[in-house]
Amino acid sequence: MLIDEIEVQGASLSFKCLTLKIDDIETTFKTIMEKGDIFDIEAGTPGFHDCDCDRGVIRGFYSNLASFNVEFFKDGITTKEEFKRIESVEFIISPEKIYLFGKPGPAKLIEMALSAATGEHVEKVEFDNQCMNLVQGRLTVMKSIVVENPKDKEIRRARLSGHMEDYESYNIVEPNNYQINSISGIIETPLGAMKLSVDKKGKVSLGVKRGLIINLDNLNWIMDLIISEAGPAPITSLVPGASENAPF
Repeated sequence: MLIDEIEVQGASLSFKCLTLKIDDIETTFKTIMEKGDIFDIEAGTPGFHDCDCDRGVIRGFYSNLASFNVEFFKDGITTKEEFKRIESVEFIISPEKIYLFGKPGPAKLIEMALSAATGEHVEKVEFDNQCMNLVQGRLTVMKSIVVENPKDKEIRRARLSGHMEDYESYNIVEPNNYQINSISGIIETPLGAMKLSVDKKGKVSLGVKRGLIINLDNLNWIMDLIISEAGPAPITSLVPGASENAPF
């Protein structure tokens, strides 16, 4: 499997996206390796590990140790014992975007770590109502949409089926004063039809077949579907399972 490919282990793939100013990918890789913290289990230091740079892409992991408690009941007494586990986020860094796959804890830490190592601002990609409206207009099948009204309204949150335009005559949504929280539906992609779920905090989930391989071009295509007014550009490279006759 190539450095810019992800194999889906389960029935879905979830990711978040960051942006970072990158002039040269190899220089950025060297900077991260030299100035970034390296993961150390013994010392409990969060950091980068198993990183590589090839084909204009940086691939690796960022991990930390997270504490959790387990209760035991023995001889009529309940006690707690603290344990630690490794939580990781896998990342793909390209000159255009950074994709994160994994636990939210290390995902937050890597934002600060990348900024500290490179000296550049790392921005989290989130989706406003304009992006959400673009998404619902590009879905082939609309499953659901969750909207939030202002706090002083009787209906604060509503889960709807269908497009927003279908509810204009109902007293459910505060006109021009609501926030689209999340959208879910079916999209046609170069890899075939799949379920797409998007929330305003920037989380993107794809419902796919186990073992599907998704490359960086496919991830960029999905992001352009969400944030680009012009829509995603055609993909010239295909991965196993992609349709050569796909209209995208």
